[in-house]
Amino acid sequence: MSGPIIHYFFVQSPWSFFGFRRAVDIAKKNGVEIIHKPCRAADVWQHGGGVPVSKRPKPRQDYRLVELKRWSKHLKIPIHLHPAHFPIDETFAARTIIAVQEDGKDVTGLTDTLMGDVWLRERDISDPNTVREALVSNHLSVEYLEYADMPHTAQIYDENCQSARERNVFGVPTYFVGDEMFWGQDRLAFVDMALRT
Repeated sequence: MSGPIIHYFFVQSPWSFFGFRRAVDIAKKNGVEIIHKPCRAADVWQHGGGVPVSKRPKPRQDYRLVELKRWSKHLKIPIHLHPAHFPIDETFAARTIIAVQEDGKDVTGLTDTLMGDVWLRERDISDPNTVREALVSNHLSVEYLEYADMPHTAQIYDENCQSARERNVFGVPTYFVGDEMFWGQDRLAFVDMALRT
């Protein structure tokens, strides 16, 4: 099946972080585009019946940490299990990604940097200075900081969230190949297979 891969994610999701580079590599290997759609956790959870980590029952919270450790070791991607800035308002970071994307630029490096800022470097991605440094480190113009706050960018962010609801996305990362949905970074092998059949 031909692509593209449609990728719904939260910038601050550890599972999105674990899957991000692998999804990009799968798209590249199969010669298809991957379209990143950052969206709001509140919108996805409200539609799909999910709740923030802090409001989940303790057994689920505890097991989440077990799985994070397990996948971190398996993928050889170190993370802080309790990063200093999580949960966090990721609106500005997400809109900056969208602003760069709307200008036709590749957002792979920027998105990976911002996710790593949360889970590796324990930085505050709601702080414009953190986002500015992520732009600079990826050789992108700091003018995107201004575009991030423009109504057009906010509208696209809202449209991403609406699109996620319409496609019944209930958690992230979620990938689509055609109309087929794959929830979770542990389903990436199936995304790869779908592209090859």
